[in-house]
Amino acid sequence: MEAQSEVQSSHNSSETTNLRVRGWDDLTDGQQLCLNWAREQDWDRIKGYAKEHGPEVLLGAFAEECIDEEWEVFSVLSLASQYGNVEMVKLTLEAGFNNNESMYTAAMISMNISDNSIILRMLLEHGLDPNMDLRVEGLLRKSSNLLVLAAERRHIDQAIALLDHGANVNKEVVSMHGHVLSPLNCTFIDGAHDLCRLVLTRGAIPTTNDVYLVFCICLKACKGKNPRLSRDVAIKMFATFLHLGKPDSDVVRDKFNLNHPSYCDPTITNITKHYLQGRPFCCFICEALTAKERDKLLMCPCRNVAYCSRECQLKHWREHRLQCAGPLNERGESEAMVKKRSKTGKGMKGGGADVGGADVGVAEGAVATGKNGATGKNGKKGKKGRGKKK
Repeated sequence: MEAQSEVQSSHNSSETTNLRVRGWDDLTDGQQLCLNWAREQDWDRIKGYAKEHGPEVLLGAFAEECIDEEWEVFSVLSLASQYGNVEMVKLTLEAGFNNNESMYTAAMISMNISDNSIILRMLLEHGLDPNMDLRVEGLLRKSSNLLVLAAERRHIDQAIALLDHGANVNKEVVSMHGHVLSPLNCTFIDGAHDLCRLVLTRGAIPTTNDVYLVFCICLKACKGKNPRLSRDVAIKMFATFLHLGKPDSDVVRDKFNLNHPSYCDPTITNITKHYLQGRPFCCFICEALTAKERDKLLMCPCRNVAYCSRECQLKHWREHRLQCAGPLNERGESEAMVKKRSKTGKGMKGGGADVGGADVGVAEGAVATGKNGATGKNGKKGKKGRGKKK
């Protein structure tokens, strides 16, 4: 096998990156033997040899040119990852393996063949840089990013592992075809709503390109022209994108106005209009578009948030009570309730507010919801009251 001690790769016309890697002839005889046995999956022989001659025989790594001036780093670690041998991966790492390029290759291989995150987590805990790019390192002509790969493969456990170890949720890579890819827009392309929600809650910042892309993909799905994405999931993902991502309203308006009326979907249109008007359009906690036991969401008296159920309302109350509608007066009413009472001339017992056919009680202790006059607790006085219907 031809020796290769230095890899040179140019990833643009003005920059060349030199990466020093070991060639096959630079490896010891024991390391060469272990690599050959790893290719044959003779793991017991490798373990016996390492026990007899020392763990350094497991540390060999060399680069070999594959196609189109791209290089691949081979090692016992990468081959063990390829065949899913967790025990051998652990043994190699414990022996002191620290070749970053080979660790990255092992991570990519394990992510491509399985959605299991065990090997990936072991590599990350051993020091693998989750933001490493083999194009920059001189091994690939195209950009690479592990979090983008996890999003493309729809592997949420692997994405969580990468984010937990410091992966940049906003890092973009450029494909060989010139397409800009990010963890967020990859979730649109592949219709991965759970991953979309994950990266947004972990700090993904939508770009103008993301807004245009989510409109195109979701509207196409609503017309039944996207085999990867059903209409229900597309609408849910669109609502999640606007609710958690909070993209620039002007960009959303521009893209919305570009859509031909015949191509629009009524639900997408309704969500967009509510977003542009600053009105809640989904449950603040789970992004559901309807309540669990009724058609309309339960609106808080402050009119800034809505919920699909009492459970979601209570989850948010500890945080929301500080921004809801100011302090309660001696009657246990918020400022919004006082304004409503002054307009209607009707009093409300127990702090209930009839909004959209449902009473939403706002008190110091809890927020109570129900259908058509449900009983709520007055957190200030500790008494129960029944909200009056209009």
